Amino acid sequence: MTSETAPPPVHQEQPGPGVTVLRIDRPHRRNALDAPTVELLRTGLADAARRRDAAVVITGGDEFFSSGGDVASMPGPEDGLLAPAARLALIHDLVTSMVRADQVIVAAVERYAIGAAWGIVLACDLVVAGENAYFKAPFAARGLTADAGTAYHLPRRLGQQRAAAHLFLGEPLPARDARAAGLVTETVAAGSATARAVELATVLAAGPTQSNAVTKSLLAQDRADLAQFLANERTAMALANHGTDAQEGKRAFLEGREPRFS
Repeated sequence: MTSETAPPPVHQEQPGPGVTVLRIDRPHRRNALDAPTVELLRTGLADAARRRDAAVVITGGDEFFSSGGDVASMPGPEDGLLAPAARLALIHDLVTSMVRADQVIVAAVERYAIGAAWGIVLACDLVVAGENAYFKAPFAARGLTADAGTAYHLPRRLGQQRAAAHLFLGEPLPARDARAAGLVTETVAAGSATARAVELATVLAAGPTQSNAVTKSLLAQDRADLAQFLANERTAMALANHGTDAQEGKRAFLEGREPRFS
């Protein structure tokens, strides 16, 4: 007997010279980010760097971007004090690699980018979103602290009060409002975000890739303290994950009900 091999959760494609597309493909989990998915995104970035590509497109396909961290695969208190921080370190490595990469990284967002997925989008250089897409940070509803750098990027780009509304109350941010706030480069018809992102990446590949890389490094100076923030975030996540709020939040999510925090 032969067993079927599960398809990889991320597909790497080269639609043209100098362009890499990384497509998350876990539709049965709404493209939730588990460890293998994050690792393959990081591998794809490294491969693009070795090829000296000009641009990388990160997409979830034409249906949705990602529902965020895969709650079912998240470690619990029984897995040890540092297990949550170790899981988060994978996402932090991805976010840091995105910011430091010479390649211009373009996010293509359909339907939604939630939680950690929003953190990944915030680390991109350009963002194309379907007109019906939205962004959301529902960490509090799950008894968790914000992760993937969302609490770093949002106050700096939206201001303290608007960021607090998203991080404490989980208010969604529609794509049109995200564009008005400077978090989205452009909005397009639903279902066409990836195609448009590839168009932008192709323009970048035909342009001055070396000077663009230098420009990106200058823009990254605005995030000079990101590494220290992410280290603090790992500590906060390890602490919060061992509290009763996180345990109830995870149970409620898996059971499909509203959490009952004490």
